[in-house]
Amino acid sequence: MAGYGFQASAGGGDLTLLGMTAPVVLIGFGLGMVGGPLADLSLAQVPHRDAGAASGLFNTAIHLGIALGTALTALVFFSTTGGSAEAGLNREAFITVLWWVAGLLALTWALMFCLSKRPGGQAE
Repeated sequence: MAGYGFQASAGGGDLTLLGMTAPVVLIGFGLGMVGGPLADLSLAQVPHRDAGAASGLFNTAIHLGIALGTALTALVFFSTTGGSAEAGLNREAFITVLWWVAGLLALTWALMFCLSKRPGGQAE
């Protein structure tokens, strides 16, 4: 996201649809690489008797994160544009959203190290 923000900022008005395609493909590829094994990694240590509840909680957390992320992204975008359809203002709002998303992803990555670890790494 930060790389996409740099590209959009440096491109000015010359940023074309083709120039925006590569970062979007890379972001999609990265999400695909993480999204697939995420459930397995998250639920690997859950005891079998609690697997259903843990899976439901995991899916709820994923959907809540998507909904909050979409809402906050729209909030940042439309507070920057003020509802204007001006192209330059929308471009600036898009770049602002990219930096907000990059910052929140970095914060999420840093908070990941605060997660508790089970002693011995074994499930019950």
